[in-house]
Amino acid sequence: MSVVRLPYVDDCAECARLREAEESARAAYDHSKAGDYRVLARRHLRTEHGVEALVVERA
Repeated sequence: MSVVRLPYVDDCAECARLREAEESARAAYDHSKAGDYRVLARRHLRTEHGVEALVVERA
C-alpha cells in the first residue's frame, strides 16, 4: 500500500493552516472536506512554493 503526502513547507503559516485543517477534517471523518483542503494545499504549494510533486511512501 502506498501513502501520498503533500510536501508542506515547515516555516509557512498557510501550509500549517491547511495541514491542520485537513487533519482535523480527517479526524472528524469528513473525507470530502479533507479532500477540499488537499486541493487548496496543492494549489498553494504550486503557486507559492513552486512544488508540483507529491511524496509517495510505500508501506
